[in-house]
Amino acid sequence: MSKKITSKLSVVLCFLSICLLAILTSACSSGKKPAEVQQENTDSDNNDRQDASDSNDNDTKTVSDSNNFSLYVKGNNLYMARYDNSEIIDLGPCTTNGSVMEKFSIKGYNKKSDQFCSFSDYNGETYTLYISTSKTPTKRTKVADNVTVHSALKNGDILYISNKELFLYKGGKAVSLFKEEGEEEIKYILSKAQDKLLIVPGEHNYGKEKLMNVYLIDIYTGNNTVYSDFNINSFDYSFELDSICYFRDNAVYQLEDGNSKEIVKGIKEPYNSVTYSSDKVIYASKADEPTSLYRFDFNGNEELISDSFEKFVEFNIEENFLAYTEKNSEGKIILKVVQNGETLGEYEDIEDGDDVYRLKEAHPSKSKYWYFFSEENKKLWKVALEGSKKGEIELVNENINYFVDFAYSQDSKAENDNLLYLAEIKGNDYCSLFLDKNIINENVGKYYSPAHLENNGTETYIIYTDTLSQTSYEDDNDTYHIWENGRDTVIAKNVKDYNGYHSYRNKLEKIYFLTDYDETKGTGTLKQYLNGELKDIDSDVKGFVKNNTSSFSTIFR
Repeated sequence: MSKKITSKLSVVLCFLSICLLAILTSACSSGKKPAEVQQENTDSDNNDRQDASDSNDNDTKTVSDSNNFSLYVKGNNLYMARYDNSEIIDLGPCTTNGSVMEKFSIKGYNKKSDQFCSFSDYNGETYTLYISTSKTPTKRTKVADNVTVHSALKNGDILYISNKELFLYKGGKAVSLFKEEGEEEIKYILSKAQDKLLIVPGEHNYGKEKLMNVYLIDIYTGNNTVYSDFNINSFDYSFELDSICYFRDNAVYQLEDGNSKEIVKGIKEPYNSVTYSSDKVIYASKADEPTSLYRFDFNGNEELISDSFEKFVEFNIEENFLAYTEKNSEGKIILKVVQNGETLGEYEDIEDGDDVYRLKEAHPSKSKYWYFFSEENKKLWKVALEGSKKGEIELVNENINYFVDFAYSQDSKAENDNLLYLAEIKGNDYCSLFLDKNIINENVGKYYSPAHLENNGTETYIIYTDTLSQTSYEDDNDTYHIWENGRDTVIAKNVKDYNGYHSYRNKLEKIYFLTDYDETKGTGTLKQYLNGELKDIDSDVKGFVKNNTSSFSTIFR
């Protein structure tokens, strides 16, 4: 399988678009495992899901569907297509060389706001940035020229970079926040509350220590705190940027009041490198005790977990979960699973491979099972986390050559005790889509096929794609399905891309698809799924301009 994860799956940790902010990376992660990457690259679904659970956001009033739309490029012009009535609005020329800006911060994450961003004069690198309202989209106000990247905030303000200088646009005025110096790559990390920025310069090489100055900026007061000797190749941060840590010289440091406070010393690099800052818990071996596994907290307390430690299972969920392999008294390698400090069980014959074929874990939302897949054993198990079978392990599937789970693409309000995943059974040259032991579709193609399970308490269904029509690694030609109550319905064929609002919750209703794409011309047909039918909307469309704004994001120069 040549394509597998490397094509559409930008992150399998998220995982993981739909619940995908911009993509959160490993050692420089937000501290929580993002949602599984979907073919849906728009963040409108993602943002709405996060907004519903954000206790700090009081924007509970839903705007009319007329304010929800897709942007796309046809010829050299930018167009708006409304979801509710398929109205097409020409926003004017947007590109100077025919380039399509596939990722663009269109709207801030705010249900009440009618403001959105658009652009002109895109040359593949810079563009002129505008704002307008969806009620009067063609009456545009220029924000800045020569913009390289921007982020539309949920309060209507805009962060943008022009001529290597970072600005905040608020109330019609732009205020400079930071001026780049030199040629170093700059990474700007925005807090979930969108009131702070962490600025990290320098190219990253995770195999070495690289010490640089980083800058923590309060966006609205202008306070800029400089922290020196920060290891940009091994750091972690919480969603709100209230906990920022880095690893250097066998020690973990936390940024605090302009200084670096030593938290833990004398250890190997934390095994839970994408969660320790948020959870304030570090799992690591001591440098002089390679077969040890310790649990450290930020108050200096330490606890020996295992003195016969072999490997850590890289989990990315709450601190109350822990899994690792160790040697038991008989010298056998066992998997030990721990929840809230309690050992649920010790399981033999579950092997952990090398750094490439690591033991993988998955925990679907609202599920009382924790899943483990071993590339070495070619088997998938689940362990009960509660109930009369608590701690018992059950074989779910075996003889698997290839496995990728959609645990974080399972949106559930009700109890959800099944895992959605792709697996290639030994002997097959294609993938099958499974829900636990049940096959949803035996053959979804040779290439990566995203899937999503929705369980809202009243109905359960799966939206997925098959890649049977794809002929090469570069080919994008998918068929979209909805599976419900054992019935599989094909929604759209020959799909190059799609863009939508509430697409999974609304079963793709009102979603725009780019179909029948001609690679020689670089254009396709725009269609919309309405009332159970796929209708032609426009022709000769180059591609979507998709919203990559989220309530927590990373923006790059």
